[in-house]
Amino acid sequence: MARLLWKGDERFPWLTRVGQWSEVAFLRLFWWFMSLLPAQKASALGARLFGWFGPRSAKHRHVVANLRMACSDLDDKQIQALARGVWRNIGSVVAEYPHLEKLVGKQGEPQFEVVCHNDDPAFRAAERPFIFVAAHLGNLYFSAAAIRQLGFPIDLVYSPLTNPYLDARVQDYLSVLDCGFITKQNALRPMLKALKQGRSVGLHVDVRVDDGELFPLLGEDATTTTGPAFLSVKTGVDIVPVRTERLPGARFRVTFFPALARAPEGCSDEQAIRFMTEQMNVVIGERIREHPDQWMCTKRRWPKLRMREKGAYDA
Repeated sequence: MARLLWKGDERFPWLTRVGQWSEVAFLRLFWWFMSLLPAQKASALGARLFGWFGPRSAKHRHVVANLRMACSDLDDKQIQALARGVWRNIGSVVAEYPHLEKLVGKQGEPQFEVVCHNDDPAFRAAERPFIFVAAHLGNLYFSAAAIRQLGFPIDLVYSPLTNPYLDARVQDYLSVLDCGFITKQNALRPMLKALKQGRSVGLHVDVRVDDGELFPLLGEDATTTTGPAFLSVKTGVDIVPVRTERLPGARFRVTFFPALARAPEGCSDEQAIRFMTEQMNVVIGERIREHPDQWMCTKRRWPKLRMREKGAYDA
């Protein structure tokens, strides 16, 4: 979530705290109101509000630029329509926080379905841990709910919100997922420990990694995390792609795909890591292209210079 009512200023820490508290108070009021509505109506109202506000925000230029890179075959009118869809999806996600307990099935029937294209018997029986990778599509939290439904204990890698008071509130909502959380910074060692303990790990890998290696993504090189491939090569644990789709009426579909192929014999660890990361980006790119209007892409994904060369940013 973006900073709504504050900007970090080391000269005036008290002003930052006031802004953070105000932001939490505003969102608590928003979530209280959404909690009074049925989940479907709350989701629809959130979509409507963000569908109006998002295109008028500073973040909109990044959404449009990312979509121009990902969907270079579309004209600007189509891109703008997709961008409004992106904001509508984000609005639904924010409005659904108070309803997560009900939507994931803690109160009544879960509002998501699971589709499994992974025929590995060990996967279907949840006999051993896996490394799950996904893009920020639909409501990203339902991938965790589906993984838990399949019987996997899992730790999710996440980026704490810059407002610690808001982060604590969001974590309260996410406690219904019954999974652990690993902070993104210095996450490799905790992920390795979790895998050794028999727990799966999950990452959203469609974000820019500053100073990371370049790998092709949707036809253009983008800095990409090699963490999943590194873990897979070092531990022998398979990488399984996951997709979460938003369906009408605050419902969702979570699909599990076959594990990524391993590098050919004789490859060095470095070559194997590169081989698997390239595969991962192919699969993630395909998932984004399937539902670009559900891609939560509010931060620049590709190198700035290349995006400008491609005309993704307006002059």
